[in-house]
Amino acid sequence: MTKLVSFPSGGAGEDLGWFATAALFDDVADFVLRHVTDEHAKRDVTAGAASGYLFIGDLPEPDQTNVLVALRDEFPGHVDSVVHPPDVTSRMDDKETFVARAKSLAQMASRSIALRDASGAMPKGKE
Repeated sequence: MTKLVSFPSGGAGEDLGWFATAALFDDVADFVLRHVTDEHAKRDVTAGAASGYLFIGDLPEPDQTNVLVALRDEFPGHVDSVVHPPDVTSRMDDKETFVARAKSLAQMASRSIALRDASGAMPKGKE
């Protein structure tokens, strides 16, 4: 089953969608949850993940910005060291495609940050 991570773009109704398989999505949901501090938001992330979606744009600030920045800056390293370390990916048939798909999440977060910044929705000093 395909699952969704939705990123804010700074414009109403213009969210960016990233789709993943259940296994990759679960790793992303765990990563996102570690960067959320608001207790109510943690419950929402947990419930959304159980249903197969994460709406990053629904997170309160500063969690929303912190999650976007962490996905952009930290997630690629997380993929290499935790999600698919070299000893695991060396045994995969299509490792380049899978790792690239995982890392494309960081590119989507970067695009979301840029669009939010351009629209004035990004808090100053957080880009």
